[in-house]
Amino acid sequence: MPDLLMFQLVAPMASFGAVAVGERRETATRPGHAALTGLLGAALGLVRNDPRQASFSASLAFAIRRDRLGPLLADYHTAQTPPARKGRRFATRREELAGEKNTILSRRDYYTDCAFSIACLPLSDTLATLQDMAEALCRPRFALYLGRKSCPLCLPPDPLLTPAASLRDAFDAYDAHRHDRAPFGWRNAAGEIALDPIFCAKGLAPTALDGRREQRRDVVVDRRSWRFDLRHEIVAAHLGGEAAAS
Repeated sequence: MPDLLMFQLVAPMASFGAVAVGERRETATRPGHAALTGLLGAALGLVRNDPRQASFSASLAFAIRRDRLGPLLADYHTAQTPPARKGRRFATRREELAGEKNTILSRRDYYTDCAFSIACLPLSDTLATLQDMAEALCRPRFALYLGRKSCPLCLPPDPLLTPAASLRDAFDAYDAHRHDRAPFGWRNAAGEIALDPIFCAKGLAPTALDGRREQRRDVVVDRRSWRFDLRHEIVAAHLGGEAAAS
């Protein structure tokens, strides 16, 4: 198994993309593929409409260990919008907003007190090496956040390049690397380090899995038009053996 890039994502609040229709903007329980490639791209200095975003996304696979997930928080937003006026055209937005307005209410969900450990594996040649990504996480070009700009990280990503025979070995090595610095999150009330669940993408799934597959729409097709494709993710409660493609 090649070297893996390990890093952590810790934030007081986080909101991860889910299919959002209507007034409620729900959040997933973990970052998706697009969120992780977007975060690494931001660290490297890639802008959102960079044409290399899609190829960069396709060149990486991730495994996510959910170390801590706090209570759900709902944030309500009100906004004023002009009523629908069929058959009438406006020369400017100002003219459209000049009349009476309707008020709409939307809800955005966040998780609080979040901590995740991430393993990153390159599946093919990418625009940056793992060493480049590790250095970029230490000195990011753009601000890093978990889902929304209002959710900045509260701890550095603390990247580590490590060789490992399996995902379990990689996470064990990362836990040992930050053992004397971990302030909270990756130990339970009994003082045990959490090892499950782990969400594995193609290229990082172990040969033996006690888990299931979930489908997520989080693969970048076009960042400019917010188009995303479907992806299968393996939810593994226990990891062992060699890593293999799935």
